[in-house]
Amino acid sequence: MPLFVAFLLYFALLLLLAVISAAETAIHSARDVEAQLLAAGEGAVARRLRAITANPFAQLHHTLLLSAALNLALAALGLWIVTGPLLAMGWNVWLTSSVIFLATVLLGDMAPKFFAARNPSVVLLGSLRLLHPLRNVIDPLASLVDRTTDALLQKFVTRHIKTRMPVTRDEFETLVEMRQEQGLLDSDDSAMIHEVLDIESLTVRDCMIPRVDLALMSSEDSPQKTTAILEKSAGRFVIVYGETPDSVEGVLDTNAWKLANRPDWRTLLRTPAFVPETMPVLEVLEHHLQRDEQPVLIADEYGGLEGMITRREIADWLLYEAAPWHGETSEIRDLGGGRFLLDGGTRLDHIKQELGVSFDLDLDVSGIDTIGGLVFNQLGHVPKPGERISLDDADIKVRRIVRARIQEVELRLKRKNSDDSAAA
Repeated sequence: MPLFVAFLLYFALLLLLAVISAAETAIHSARDVEAQLLAAGEGAVARRLRAITANPFAQLHHTLLLSAALNLALAALGLWIVTGPLLAMGWNVWLTSSVIFLATVLLGDMAPKFFAARNPSVVLLGSLRLLHPLRNVIDPLASLVDRTTDALLQKFVTRHIKTRMPVTRDEFETLVEMRQEQGLLDSDDSAMIHEVLDIESLTVRDCMIPRVDLALMSSEDSPQKTTAILEKSAGRFVIVYGETPDSVEGVLDTNAWKLANRPDWRTLLRTPAFVPETMPVLEVLEHHLQRDEQPVLIADEYGGLEGMITRREIADWLLYEAAPWHGETSEIRDLGGGRFLLDGGTRLDHIKQELGVSFDLDLDVSGIDTIGGLVFNQLGHVPKPGERISLDDADIKVRRIVRARIQEVELRLKRKNSDDSAAA
């Protein structure tokens, strides 16, 4: 090969290496070229540029492969030039090799990367137009290299690498406790981490809205009655059933119904997913609760309606310890007809002041100052949703349980209390 042709080929490869080096640096800044994306229009280059900004590291693989191949070709060609024609002409091998090496590093690597760091959008657009035709060669080559590398790693490397065993739950809890003792985690952070770990053993029954608290509506009800039910529903979702509440026909989103200007409810009826009450919460989240507006109905062992769960109930369970409701500031919500919805942490003196309910019981209730504690003390066990206690002035029904704690109760004033107030 004549010396002139060798130098010409070397400079051509060096120019291509400069483009690749500049593109490699520009790809790292691909997320900062939003203005150039808008100006690029909708052509092939624009689509390619958007693909790079969406996943820069996938494109970086091709540039690194090309850069390695070009460096290898330049090293082989430079070695032939130095030890061949230039040595025959009497040139010093060490001096000429040093000059060629410095020129290659400066022109093929440092200068292009400096320019690309200052103008990433210009480099990306220019390199795309130049390198796009080479994709038919680059893509198969990159795929071949990937497969070859994976095969070599599996054959030679993995035999000598000890597989790292996954951290067990006990080890992780010990690590959390150590970090708490070292002052790197406070008690609230530690409690939140332990609650997140507990979700592994949580089933949908543990945090569902029980059937007694669901808003139910018969598909055979009159239009006036269905409209009233949808308007007054305290929850977001209403269960529509046929002959019996176990014959569920669908679920209505009352928010969507109101936003749609209250059309015929049948147009918005959706068929929900049914899951067994023993299904893990993580599995329900993965397969059924990808969106907030997706409720899932829970079936008991006989196929009847047991309850309903949404992402809100799962969030309530997780956050109950870290962000509990404070009874001192909780609102007593009037449901009408002498019925009131109370938080389990609502203080007894606050209820007595607002509703006039007497809690003078012949029981040892020392230290009990919330309605949830009172119900628990009266029943003597962790209650289930729907259980009731009766006082002189009111009946109390458990509405919601979260992590074995009473979160909501419904208080219904007795008629005699209302009559005495009216007479007074």
